[in-house]
Amino acid sequence: MIVNAEERTYTHENTSIFINGDATTKLSDNNYNTYVTLNSEDTITIENTEMFNYVYIIYYVESMTGTINYNDTSTKVGENNFLHECIKLDEATNKITINYDDTVRIKEIFLFNETLPNWVQTWNKPLDNADILLFSTHSDDEHLFFAGLIPSMIASGKNIQVVYLTHHNDNPKRLDEQLNGLWAVGLRNYPVLGAFPDAYSESLNGATTNLSYAGFSLDDVINFQIDIIKRFKPLVVVNHDEAGEYSHGQHILNTHALKEALNLLEYEYKPEKVYLHLYEENSITMNYDIPLEYYNGMTAFEVSKLGYAEHDSQQYTWFTDWLKGKNNEYTKATDIKTYSPTKFGLYYSKNGNYETLDNDLFYDVEIISNEEPTEDTQINEPVNEEIKELANNEDYKIPIIVVSSLIGIALIIILIRVLKK
Repeated sequence: MIVNAEERTYTHENTSIFINGDATTKLSDNNYNTYVTLNSEDTITIENTEMFNYVYIIYYVESMTGTINYNDTSTKVGENNFLHECIKLDEATNKITINYDDTVRIKEIFLFNETLPNWVQTWNKPLDNADILLFSTHSDDEHLFFAGLIPSMIASGKNIQVVYLTHHNDNPKRLDEQLNGLWAVGLRNYPVLGAFPDAYSESLNGATTNLSYAGFSLDDVINFQIDIIKRFKPLVVVNHDEAGEYSHGQHILNTHALKEALNLLEYEYKPEKVYLHLYEENSITMNYDIPLEYYNGMTAFEVSKLGYAEHDSQQYTWFTDWLKGKNNEYTKATDIKTYSPTKFGLYYSKNGNYETLDNDLFYDVEIISNEEPTEDTQINEPVNEEIKELANNEDYKIPIIVVSSLIGIALIIILIRVLKK
């Protein structure tokens, strides 16, 4: 049976999957903890009693390039290295074969008809240029110490790119949680992951020592951040507390490397503003407790809590009580007093103006209009169907038309008066 958008669970009923002709259920057991290893000579065959238009593949750690064959045509897969990859077929079919160019590990394969459920992730590539770049150290920091930031930027129309320092390849479940959390808060451009493994320490020295154990150096982290800034050319960059929030060495490392990168970057590549979490100079307090139309009245803080809820492996940690309160009593970002996610300071300003006004990360920053989306570019979509309906609600479009008409009339009146003079 092909799943409908209203359903939150998936059934593989009427779907048969074969590897080299042998039936398997490992790719349809709804279990992200199991996977199948396939080589270039292996062929996956998938049949369904109903026609389907989409193939959704969940990879283990990383994807691989390959080809889907169907109806005497073919479609490439794995070219973007998305861990969760949704492929739209050019036409409906009830049978496909998949071949990969090299060894790949796959956890699940799902089939869908023309209507995709909300939980299926149709990722866009990382941005070409970012209004704001968030350097998050670990998978979940973006919803914890930066709780509210991503939703508030999305709701205000800013293009935000998330970049992680660590990769979590030793714990692939966290990679799935990472994507699920970003998708839940409405991000649609794929994140970038660093090559550095997750390793705990309580100082910069401890973090650099852990780097050396893994075959890396501090210079590798600095160069990574330089390359990221040159690639995305962000107007604004946000990073962790200099003291690592709760003294996590990798948080400290992330911010230390950014400060070193700023010293080494050529002037034309430098961002306009760099903010650090909890930085006390040139302070700014974000308001994440305002109801947002984009999220159907939810606040940015509430949306970030939905993102963190997707991190199943972290729910037992102290972070959960820190974000929600011990009895789930935290309803506002301002309820969090220690390591408040609302507190930032302006560490660097390209134009030398360190004035911070209106609690606006983009104060005194000129935002260049983005190019019109192409056929290959999808605009960030609201979190759920209800929000989509709100965003498309004609009641919200009418005032814009009225205001535009009034402005036009005013301009005509001014022109007539000028001509009479």
